[in-house]
Amino acid sequence: MFRNKLHRLMGTALLMLLVGVINSCQKDPDEPAPTKPMTWFDSFGKALDDSLKLKKIGYGYVILEGAEVRASGSGGFKSRSNEAEGEKPFTLDTKMHIASMSKTITTMAFLHLAAEKGIKTTDKIAPYLPPAWVKGENIDQLTFRDLMTHSSGIIGLGNNCANGAYSENIWSGLQQLVQRGIRITNRGKYCYQNANFGLFRVLIPSILGYSFTGDDTLDDQQTQQRYMEYVQQSVFDKAGITSANANQPSGAPTYAYTYPSAQESGWNAGSFTNTVGGYGWYLTPTEAGKLFATVLSTADQSILTTAWKDTLLTHGLAYFSGRVAEGPIRYHDGWWYLRLAQYQGVRTVWMQFPNNVTAVLFVNALHGTRGYFPSDDGNDIVTYLSRAYTLARAAKTGRKMGGTVTLEHPEPH
Repeated sequence: MFRNKLHRLMGTALLMLLVGVINSCQKDPDEPAPTKPMTWFDSFGKALDDSLKLKKIGYGYVILEGAEVRASGSGGFKSRSNEAEGEKPFTLDTKMHIASMSKTITTMAFLHLAAEKGIKTTDKIAPYLPPAWVKGENIDQLTFRDLMTHSSGIIGLGNNCANGAYSENIWSGLQQLVQRGIRITNRGKYCYQNANFGLFRVLIPSILGYSFTGDDTLDDQQTQQRYMEYVQQSVFDKAGITSANANQPSGAPTYAYTYPSAQESGWNAGSFTNTVGGYGWYLTPTEAGKLFATVLSTADQSILTTAWKDTLLTHGLAYFSGRVAEGPIRYHDGWWYLRLAQYQGVRTVWMQFPNNVTAVLFVNALHGTRGYFPSDDGNDIVTYLSRAYTLARAAKTGRKMGGTVTLEHPEPH
C-alpha cells in the first residue's frame, strides 16, 4: 500500500513538472513579439516609402535578392474620388502601363525565339519584313542587334532623333519608316526610337511563319495578335504571369496624374494593342519584379538560357548602363505622358544593382512642369532609386559611399 501511494505521489509530481514545462514554452499572448532586426533591404524600402507616401501619388515598388522579395511597398491611389470608378488604392497588384520597360520584354521574347529558330542577333531583318513593304535605302543592311541597341539609323518621320510615339508605331508608321530608309552615316549611331522595338511586332510573327497577305488591315491585326500571344507564351507564362495585357484592366483603370496634386481628373491611356512592342504592356509591380529578377538575377533558364542572357548583357540589348558607389548597374526606365496645361503621366523603372539585387518602381504621376519623376529636388526616377539604394547600403556598412550616380543615357525613355 505504501509503495502504491509512493508511486501515485511520484506520478503526480512528474505530471506537474511536465505541465510546468509545457506552460513555460507557451507564449504569453500579452507579451510583445521580439523585434526583428532591420535589414538594409528594409532601410531601402523605408527610404522609398517615407518620401513617396508624402507626395500622395500612387506608387508601388518591389526589391528582390535573386528571386526572393526582400522589401516591398505601395501607397496612394490608382483612381481618385473624382473618377467614375471612385477612390481605389494603388497596391502591389495594381496594373499599370510600364511604358518603355516593355522594350526589355520584347527583347526577351525575340531572344527566346532566336534560340528556337537558330537566328543570330547579327542576322538581317529584311527577309522577315512584309514582302509588300517598299524597302528604302540601306534597310537591307539592318540587323536585329541594330534595332535592340537603337543604332539602326532610324531617326523618325520628322527626320530628327526626337522619339516618335503613336504615328510612327502603328502599322502604317512602321511601313513609312522602312520605305524612307536610312542614311548609312546614321547607322551605328545611338538614336532612341520606339519604332526600333515596334518593328518586332511585325518581325516576331514573320519568324514564326506568318504569311503576309498584302492586306494591311488583316496583316496588322494578325501580327498584333501573334506577337502578343508569343510574348505571353515565351516570357510571361514562364515567369508565372498569366494576365499580362496591352490594355487597362476592364473597369479598373490606373489613371495618370500630375504632381503636385490638383483636383483634375486623371488620364486613362487606354489600349496599346496596335502599337505594343516599344511600349504598351501593363503589369503590376509584383509581376514586373518577378519577371526582371528571374531573367536578370537568377540562374533560371526557362525564358533565356545562360548563353542568351550573356548575349543580352554583353551587347547592351534593351537596357542602359550606369554606376553607383558599389559597382555597375543596369536599368531601363519608362515614361508616358499627356501634356495639356500640365503633364500627366507615369514613370517606371527596373534596375539591377550589384550582387543580384533587382528593384522595380512604378509611380502614376509626373511633375506638372518638368514632366519627369515627381521629385521636389529635380531628381528623375533612375537617380532617385539609385541614391536610395546607395544610402541604404551606406547605413548597412557604416561607411560613407562617395561619388555620384553616373548614367549612360540619363534622359527619360
